[in-house]
Amino acid sequence: MDRAPLRDRAPHRASGGGGSRRIHERQRRRRSFQTSHHPTRRREARRVARVDEAWPKVENDTIVALATAPGESAVAIVRMSGPSALAIATRRFRGRRSPERSASHRLLLGSFLDAYDSPLDTVLLSIFRAPRSYTGEDVVEISSHGGYVIPRAILECLIAEGARAARPGEFTERAFRNGKLDLAQAEAVAALVKARSDRAVRAAGATLGGALSLRVAELDRDLVPLLAEIEARIDFPSDVEPSLDGPALADRCSRITMPLREWLSHLPAARRREQGVRVALVGRPNVGKSSLLNALVGYERAIVSELPGTTRDTVEESIWLEGTELRLCDAAGVRRSSDPLERLGLERTNDAARRADLAVLVLDRSEPCVEDAAAVLTVVADRPLVVAWNKADLAPAAACAAGVPGRVADADTIGAASARELGISKSLLLAEVETVAVRPGGVEPLREALRDSLRRISGDAAGEELPTTSVRQETLLRRAVDALERAELGLREDSSYDLIAVDLTEARQALGEIVGRGIDHDVVQAIFSQFCIGK
Repeated sequence: MDRAPLRDRAPHRASGGGGSRRIHERQRRRRSFQTSHHPTRRREARRVARVDEAWPKVENDTIVALATAPGESAVAIVRMSGPSALAIATRRFRGRRSPERSASHRLLLGSFLDAYDSPLDTVLLSIFRAPRSYTGEDVVEISSHGGYVIPRAILECLIAEGARAARPGEFTERAFRNGKLDLAQAEAVAALVKARSDRAVRAAGATLGGALSLRVAELDRDLVPLLAEIEARIDFPSDVEPSLDGPALADRCSRITMPLREWLSHLPAARRREQGVRVALVGRPNVGKSSLLNALVGYERAIVSELPGTTRDTVEESIWLEGTELRLCDAAGVRRSSDPLERLGLERTNDAARRADLAVLVLDRSEPCVEDAAAVLTVVADRPLVVAWNKADLAPAAACAAGVPGRVADADTIGAASARELGISKSLLLAEVETVAVRPGGVEPLREALRDSLRRISGDAAGEELPTTSVRQETLLRRAVDALERAELGLREDSSYDLIAVDLTEARQALGEIVGRGIDHDVVQAIFSQFCIGK
């Protein structure tokens, strides 16, 4: 928000009091002036009006979609929601009880009839009557045998009976519009489906259960009295006690901002645990990076050859340690080359290293060369690092003298000599191991080092309890913090209460948008368009 420097703002001055009639008249004039002349308030008023006018009414048709992934499976589920869901199901179902006459939360066993009224499959109908359903509407879920043909035939029959194919995320969108979920909980549904670790599931489950919404409500509950205090000083300057002026109000604002700052500081570690940790295997050609990748994942994922430079493109695969996904990336070897394909591979190596949360520097124990390590270190830059001395079984006696093959050492016990020789900062060097990729169990030291490194780079205990926070929600949290910091600074510098009220209102707006309060329809549509069909 563009604004003059705080030192240039005119301080608010409380005018003299008068009778209640004059106070109310002054209040009316001030509000009229602020709305019609203050540029920020004019923009806010226009924006809110535009949102209210553009927000569409909830569609009243019946939607249907396959709720399970298509393909060979034991069971498939077709989900239908809307005012005609029970009537449509009744026309296609034959059993001892009609869906329209069934109570809510009942299971009905019977046959689903195809377009020719012939039994297509034996199905189980789950009945959920409004408002006691996921969407808040009448919902029918049809469980049939899996496969490609039967679920598709059921879907086509229901569409022929008058249901409409659902858009991505439309079931959850209806749940949001019907007040069954707020927007933070709705986003947690998608996060739960996309979760790649045990921690991600727990975090998304906490948000779906209302943990994030509760935090926002607590912050808003603290913010409302402060905003009311400022508004009272604008509208009734002569009737407000001056005891809470300036620094005291700023301290209240700071106490609201503090938990938000702490929350944001823990998000990077929490996001790594939720989304997985990227691990780049880097080193000179033919040091055994691909062999290490294959041994870690348990099968021949990457091509292995005695010829150097076999890996031209990045090869990615995932393993799970400590309930967290590690996305391993085997990149092209680092060396000078005139081959355009190899140079392209090196560019991708650099890109993989930049995006990695952790790098594994693979060195050849049979031909130790500090210069080789130094060349590769320029690629990994400032990433946390594990050094893996591969081919330890081929190491000459002199190379083994410094340590026992297969040992695992953390940064506190490696010793200054190793870090100094390789040119690695002690603060970045997490572990050093010796491996034999071609032997059974030969990569267990590296696996253990990765497990320990994972705890260290994602070991933010405070962030462990954070609910899932999407990029959109993080952006809104930062917007709220910025607005609160401006308000706090304005209070300390005795700035205009009108401008401080605008900042506090913006903070409330940002927090409200996290749970869907006052949010633009287009933003909601964009959020739900990223869901899968059937959710």
